Amino acid sequence: MTDRAPLPVETRKPLTRREFGLLIIQQDGKCGCGCGKKLDFTKPRRVVDEHLVPLFSGGSNDLSNRALWDADCSKAKTSGEAGGRAKVRRFEQNKTQPEKRKRNGSKLQSRGFSKAPAGYVSPLSKKHPRYQKGKLNG
Repeated sequence: MTDRAPLPVETRKPLTRREFGLLIIQQDGKCGCGCGKKLDFTKPRRVVDEHLVPLFSGGSNDLSNRALWDADCSKAKTSGEAGGRAKVRRFEQNKTQPEKRKRNGSKLQSRGFSKAPAGYVSPLSKKHPRYQKGKLNG
């Protein structure tokens, strides 16, 4: 369908103990998002390894692209990236709107909003009962 080949996406690799320790030292035990929160290593799953540039956007597993984040900060980041991830996935599977139209042979169609219901008068129209020049009345 398109001339572009999908980008090769690197698979996620876990940090080694050495890399994990290096990140703790580099970040002074604070969250990598910049909020300044101290990381809590006493509770399981409170510290999350995050890619600064996501893998789906061409990021790598290099240590320079990794940071340790608090679990709450990580949830916000991950949910914010969901739309971008879905868009990349649709593009790779040729499920974008123009591609669907090409496959189906369809053209852009109206959704039926072109005509107002019978008897409707716009409040901006001079024919509206409460019309006043330059004012909108609710």
